[in-house]
Amino acid sequence: MTLEEAKALFPEPEDFEDQLDEHLFGFKQFFLTKPILTATFKSRLLSLFKINDAAEFLGFDFEDVDPFNSPHVEFSPLVETSVLLYFEWIAAQKLKITQAKTPKRLIHEVSVMLHIHKSFCEMWVGVYEDDRDVLLSKPIDEVDFIQSIKRCSAQGISTFEDLKMANLSEEPMLLKEMKRLSLQHKKEQEWMSATKN
Repeated sequence: MTLEEAKALFPEPEDFEDQLDEHLFGFKQFFLTKPILTATFKSRLLSLFKINDAAEFLGFDFEDVDPFNSPHVEFSPLVETSVLLYFEWIAAQKLKITQAKTPKRLIHEVSVMLHIHKSFCEMWVGVYEDDRDVLLSKPIDEVDFIQSIKRCSAQGISTFEDLKMANLSEEPMLLKEMKRLSLQHKKEQEWMSATKN
């Protein structure tokens, strides 16, 4: 980070707080409104690290946040329980993202959200005949997702294994979401492998 780069992000040091709030607002809007996709979220996090580095370069120090440690996330083998838990945890993280007042805190809370999402996607991994119609950036509506899962539970399709082996011709949107989540996990693994090379 050079002085010129830092000043490009914070051109008026006397209005540092306002400029920081403006930067954070844009990042928060992205993380709160966009579908969770690891590659795009991590790309935004890199930009957020630059905001943090620029602020620190200019002498503005933020509260220490413990280095990110992956929290223990354990989902149930019961699909309905896991789906409800997932949306509860994501809503809690979104609230923490809204409340974040520093780049470090925002990076931390988004990282926790990504970890929860990754663990959730892992539950859906399966072999699906055709995922060509799947768009990673188009998740099923939350209410539709929950209602579809509840209908399956009412028919005795309650575990992830049951769901992956069931005929879901009556639930095409759910099947599409299952494929999307499984594909997301696959892409995450590919992305992680590529960054290690």
